[in-house]
Amino acid sequence: MLLLLHAATTSAATLTGFAELPADTFRPGPTSGQFIEPANGREPPFLQQQPVQGFSALLKGENGSFHVLSDNGFGSRGNSSDYILSMYVIKPDFRTASGGSGIIHVSKITEFSDPAKHLPYAIVREQDRRLTGADLDPESFHRATDGSFWIGEELNPSLLHFNAAGELLAPPFTLDGLSSVDNPSDKAATLPRSRGFEGMGQSPDGHRLYPMLEGALLETEAGLNIYTFDINKQQFINTHATDFSYRYRLDPDASAIGDFTLYSDTAGLVIERDSKQGKAAKTKKVYKVDFEQIDADGFLVKTLVTDLLNIKDPHDLNNDGEILFTFPFWTIEGLVVINRTTLAIVNDNNYPFGPAREQHGAEPDNSEFILLEIEPLWE
Repeated sequence: MLLLLHAATTSAATLTGFAELPADTFRPGPTSGQFIEPANGREPPFLQQQPVQGFSALLKGENGSFHVLSDNGFGSRGNSSDYILSMYVIKPDFRTASGGSGIIHVSKITEFSDPAKHLPYAIVREQDRRLTGADLDPESFHRATDGSFWIGEELNPSLLHFNAAGELLAPPFTLDGLSSVDNPSDKAATLPRSRGFEGMGQSPDGHRLYPMLEGALLETEAGLNIYTFDINKQQFINTHATDFSYRYRLDPDASAIGDFTLYSDTAGLVIERDSKQGKAAKTKKVYKVDFEQIDADGFLVKTLVTDLLNIKDPHDLNNDGEILFTFPFWTIEGLVVINRTTLAIVNDNNYPFGPAREQHGAEPDNSEFILLEIEPLWE
């Protein structure tokens, strides 16, 4: 009752910045989209090019830039074997009340590879060891103090350590008893498809990661597990998939999380979502949690921060003629805390699928990047 009362009285966030990358943004590369059907007026394959799309995680960079992680490509292991897994540095020129073009510039591309053959299974591109969406499904990442990257992925699921050049540095770090239906090693599944490490918090000192499952383990009570990984020891402190560090309970009308990030030693934010988009979308919310606040059932206590379907836009920054802004995308997977009153959020546009912006007609969604002013997260 207390949670519901708080959710009802929380004021709407305000849109303070808006930028977008056109859906039809490509980079040179091998032909892609050979295993998908036409959608929203787009006819695959995309000859000698790769779409810059599917942003599944977001990190703050330097001088107004951000790192964005691309997911497995076109939505599944089976249709993404020609999609090269990559990370981008982007720089948005946010449209704000005082100006700005609203354009996102892509300034750097890093492809992921496994030249030392750390993956314990055959990959698609054995000839050059570049990794594809049939090999891994990256969904969350953090930058280590030495400039390397830790990535949480869903196919196995596992944690992966890459250097700044995108080269895998060690075999995947897995947890006993945790195996997805899509696991390339064909282990017995304990997790449904696409329910692996979707979000991942990192302690401010950079010593620990907190990967969070997108869905519940098979044959267990509903709830999402959060685990703890010691970066210095390079191992999970949990002994088994059922040995969780924390538990998170979704709202009844939510189907998954989109992201999880920490902004202090114990406090963080979670994006919850349903599996709908456009006018059908009902649940796209950001909640605050704290590892030190556990309810009587053993779940993290949630406090609503903002409803992404109810955002004030007094300056009409997205130029749709409305002063109410909604973010009704099927998957919203990138979240960064800029400061105590500002969030940065980017959608996964699932190119060429997902026309959530119905006013555009049958067109694939752009990658939209927004800044939100919220009530202070801390004093």
